[in-house]
Amino acid sequence: MFSTTQSSTFRAAAMVLLAMILSACKPAAVEPSAPVVRFQTDSFNLDGIGWMSEQADEDGVDLDVNGLCAIDKDVAFLFGGVRVSAGTLRSVLLRTADGGNTWSEVMPPVLGSALTHVTFADELHGWALAVWTVEGAGTMLLFGSTDGGRTWRELTEIQRSPGYAVPDGWPLSMTFLDASKGEIAIAYEGESESIEDSSSVIETLVSDDGGSTWNIARRATRAVLPEETEPPDRQRGFDNTDWVVEVPSGDEHSITVRRFDRERNRWISMPLPRHFQYERGRVVSSR
Repeated sequence: MFSTTQSSTFRAAAMVLLAMILSACKPAAVEPSAPVVRFQTDSFNLDGIGWMSEQADEDGVDLDVNGLCAIDKDVAFLFGGVRVSAGTLRSVLLRTADGGNTWSEVMPPVLGSALTHVTFADELHGWALAVWTVEGAGTMLLFGSTDGGRTWRELTEIQRSPGYAVPDGWPLSMTFLDASKGEIAIAYEGESESIEDSSSVIETLVSDDGGSTWNIARRATRAVLPEETEPPDRQRGFDNTDWVVEVPSGDEHSITVRRFDRERNRWISMPLPRHFQYERGRVVSSR
């Protein structure tokens, strides 16, 4: 027979042993993994800028993000280009449909170009502007989507005004009020007698057919302001979900996307890889 003291000691030891067993069986907490980035798998033809391919094959490529466009708590876009130190290889448009856990390239790349602006008038109708960037600004191509950014088609080339040099004329903004009416503002270098007196000519183009054709609506001259450090790109979706993208400077190797989770009342932070391998004409997807 156990004494009362022995019985209490036995029960205490048994509880300790049971706690140890349960602790060993409990699965370890899983840290959230970095988002997956998937690029289109077709090899990309670098005809005309093939001299960049050797650098890409040897050193890999960097993802340059120019901005973020948010649709709702699940869907958002990252846009910009893929580059080596010599310049931009091609454009890139990444779409997430799961709140930023995975990103997939949804637009066929444009040679030597970067996407400077992406905008949506509603959950379905969107536009993306691609600008040639190798050794100066060049051709501007406008693309459109009518299915929430799942697929895209080329709409037109945005023509620059005559009288300006081809490398001149850089898009400042692009907006669409609805599926038909849009505006694009393009800045040209104005005439000036000194650096202190430098100015820009801003031309505003308008479209009333969804971006297929454009006409000059107005022209204005303004002083060129000193360059300032841009704040993180913050966008709000049509459901009022806030997204932020923070693009590092220098040699940092990640791009941070944040989404505000209203159910948990906190920001979800997602660091995306910035550097990728480049093999046989294509960017290698993460994981």
